[in-house]
Amino acid sequence: MPLPPAQHDFISVPLSHKGTAVFGHRGDISGEADARTIVIELKEHAVPPLANTSGYLDAYDRPHIVKLLENDKVIVWSYRWNLGEPTPMHFHSKDVVIVYEEDTALKSTMPDGNNVLNEYKFADTRFNRRNRTHAELLVRDTGSAMITELK
Repeated sequence: MPLPPAQHDFISVPLSHKGTAVFGHRGDISGEADARTIVIELKEHAVPPLANTSGYLDAYDRPHIVKLLENDKVIVWSYRWNLGEPTPMHFHSKDVVIVYEEDTALKSTMPDGNNVLNEYKFADTRFNRRNRTHAELLVRDTGSAMITELK
């Protein structure tokens, strides 16, 4: 069955093609019929980024990340965590949508030293609000994700 035209601009993340994403416009078809795809609809309600006054690095750009696309609505990154290699402590100035491309176990550590273990499964999709500061550590196996920063 064919997919309907999209009601909004969107980011399409095909789950069968790791490390890829496509920007589409309202009226485009957001993916292939019968293909597993995460579609992130981009509403016409922009939330401006926060100024980074945290004293920490911006969340992106960082080692092991590839910028796939950028326009006036989004920046899309492909990222791979390396086992035992923490990210620097960083600040998220923008809201993000993360699509996990494989099972991923991340320990998130806040500036006060508190931490939490987050376990994600293949295709899990999360919306994270801006104004967060933390470092991440992959604690087992592998981990990768498509990260869409909303402008």
